Amino acid sequence: MKEITKELVMNSIPERKTESHKGDFGKVLIIAGSKTMTGACILSCEAALRSGSGLVYALVPEEIMAQVQVAVPEVVIKERSLGIPEMSEYDCIVIGPGLGTGEDAVELVDEIIEKAECPLVFDADALNVISYNHWQDRLKDRCLRGFGSVITPHMGEAARLLKDDVGFDIEAEGREEILNELYDITGATVVLKGNRTLVRPMFGGSLDPVYVNTTGNPGMATAGSGDVLTGIIAALLGQGVRNAVMTGVYIHGLAGDLMAEEVGEYSLISRDILKGIPMAFKNILEEQNGL
Repeated sequence: MKEITKELVMNSIPERKTESHKGDFGKVLIIAGSKTMTGACILSCEAALRSGSGLVYALVPEEIMAQVQVAVPEVVIKERSLGIPEMSEYDCIVIGPGLGTGEDAVELVDEIIEKAECPLVFDADALNVISYNHWQDRLKDRCLRGFGSVITPHMGEAARLLKDDVGFDIEAEGREEILNELYDITGATVVLKGNRTLVRPMFGGSLDPVYVNTTGNPGMATAGSGDVLTGIIAALLGQGVRNAVMTGVYIHGLAGDLMAEEVGEYSLISRDILKGIPMAFKNILEEQNGL
């Protein structure tokens, strides 16, 4: 098992050229949110913007469009009832935070798996939809066709994804074994969230390494923390950052650590982690540039 350290990720973030414009830094589509879970969408969108995305689009139900727009005015809002916009326009698509698991969510996940050719990040309710409909093989088929996919389960979501695997007892297995099993059944890059988050990259071989994160703290075990992580990873994938997933995991934990120094672990909330993202990038880039 290898460690995700600052040395591993700090040369992954490219310098920005003076003659840059917003189209150079990735277009991310975030399909998220529902009447009672507006915050998940807002957190993911702002995290993507804070992580360098040039353009972030949110596909949300009409009833929460105004809330999302007011909370994150930099985001382009699209109404979900009108269907998924032309997917070829995006460099990364996220689906899941606060999405729900109703019929409309099932249709959205189905269409994304079937038609999207850019990197996808499946989080939260999208993982539950995949589990409930037994679509793990469809996800693996997509990955085998060469389309990048990332799944970001916590242990509960991991258990649901693995429930159909005969003889696999999640309570009896270690986290590394669970990570590898998720990789085997989905073919995706797996981010198994928790204390010392584990990552198994989608390289396509059985001997690929497992990485363990070295940042983060117990204060990050709070509602919305995973939504922030999803936005960070999506932004880096959309920008074509090398080692995007591991870099995102490291930055997420570092943002939490930096903010815990200010507010303490006990009172840390996800909006604090958002505030820590710029400091985390600054910390890495200054060392990268020898400052």
